[in-house]
Amino acid sequence: MRKPRLSIVLLSLCFAMSCSLRDADQESTEPSAVASVTEVTPAAVAEIEERLSRHMTGLAPFEVRKVAVAVLEESARNRIDPQLVLAVMHTESRFYNFARSPVGALGLMQIMPATGEMLARDAGLPWSGPDDLFAPELNVRLGVRYLAELRARYGGWNGALAAYNWGPAAIDKRLASGDEMPQLYVQQVYTRLVRQ
Repeated sequence: MRKPRLSIVLLSLCFAMSCSLRDADQESTEPSAVASVTEVTPAAVAEIEERLSRHMTGLAPFEVRKVAVAVLEESARNRIDPQLVLAVMHTESRFYNFARSPVGALGLMQIMPATGEMLARDAGLPWSGPDDLFAPELNVRLGVRYLAELRARYGGWNGALAAYNWGPAAIDKRLASGDEMPQLYVQQVYTRLVRQ
């Protein structure tokens, strides 16, 4: 009779330890956003085009196709699941190319002009001012690049998405003061990722 109890106790301890390890490891609660990198195929482009076409994008059909290709190319280049990119885009702008946030973020991926300029410079892409962020392909290229940089900086998607929304300076300040990572935006993106 004691052996089963001991086994139950040991199993319980192992379970408790694995749970505490998971809590410490942010990645375990995050989507596997690298595992589903999609190649740029006509079928993949058509799938994203169809999805974007269900929304008021403000784009002509040929521009929607270019956005779909840009999402796939940049996702593959940066090893990010294109569905995560689309979930961020949906959360940020509802796929409306000419979206403007109250704080000044612009375009499909809602990029701040100063961030856009920095990203364009670092990538060697042309930049002539904030209105460039309404060029949908450029906006996607910069936004996906930024997501990849933030993931590398924060070591996972929870931190990367929080920083994408709040800005890295605000997240660094919260982390330095021991505050928890903001979760509302992160959960909104994950919810859209699951529903797709």
